Parts: sequence; C-alpha cells; structure tokens
Amino acid sequence: NKKNEISFINFFFLFLGIEADAKGFSDNFKAENHHWNLGLHFGGIGQTEDLGMPVFAVSTTIYGFYFDVGVCPSSHESDVRVDKWDDNEALMFHAGYQLPLTKWLRVIPIIGYSHCASGTTDGSNYHVTSNGIHNEFTADESFSKFDYGTAAVFNINHINLQATITRYSWYLGVGYEF
Repeated sequence: NKKNEISFINFFFLFLGIEADAKGFSDNFKAENHHWNLGLHFGGIGQTEDLGMPVFAVSTTIYGFYFDVGVCPSSHESDVRVDKWDDNEALMFHAGYQLPLTKWLRVIPIIGYSHCASGTTDGSNYHVTSNGIHNEFTADESFSKFDYGTAAVFNINHINLQATITRYSWYLGVGYEF
C-alpha cells in the first residue's frame, strides 16, 4: 500500500545518509551537471504488454540533459532466403534531466516513446535499395505509446552504473563520464 511505499522510500534515503540540505544540493547540482556521459545498456521492453523482447540502448548525458535510444531490430529484415519467419521489432527513446542527490547518486526522471511489435517477416515480399534487401514485416500484435520512468545513476570515479525502469521497459548499463 501507499503508506508502506512512502516508509520504504524514506528509509532508503535515510539509509544512504542523504540530507535535505539546499546548499549541498545546489553545490552538487552545479558540479555534477557540468559533465558529459556516454553509456551502453541492455534490458527488456514490452513485458507489461506481454510482448517481452530484448533491447539494446545507448545514452548520453550532456550538462545534465539525458537522452537514450534503444532498438530490437527485426532479425530477418535483410535475410536473403525466401521464407516466412515469426519476428519482433522494438524502438524506444527517452529524454530527461538528471538530479544529482549526492556526488555519487543521481536520479533522472525521463519521458519518451516506446514501440513493440510481434509478427511475421516475409522473405518473398521484399524491396532492394542501395543498402541491400529489406523484407516486409507485418505486425500481428503491437503497441506504440508514451513512456515514462526514472533512472538511478551511481557514479564511481567517472564510471556510471545505471538502472532504469519505465512503464514499458527496463535496462541496466554502464557509462563513462568525461
């Protein structure tokens, strides 16, 4: 219930020793949002909609502004065989702004978009471009929705460990801060 969730959150922040000191937060905000970060992530997308599939993502944080993009491409999109395959595809992207609670812990509220589709790739229905063969993918089940969530970033000597959970995805990653 809500009361237990609030108690757990209070205990968590008390355990970490994070003080509600406006001057300390202001100093952290200026110091920690004056960097760049590049990260790689792996996770899942679509589990809440029964379309669970893996997702690979990249992210960057530039002076506190956070952006990520993740994909799970159709595995038979460029297959040269003439066949039909059960296939999946997914795309997500998010943006947010990081809130440095301490020098080593940051929280990033994020908003974005998530798309997942499960269907059939047809190798007999294709077109050729300068980039090669592209087989037609037909979705049997899909969703494309506004997404929201939060990321927790732990900074240890310029190495960022990140755990992100949103309405439609989750992913873990590592990044380097310049």
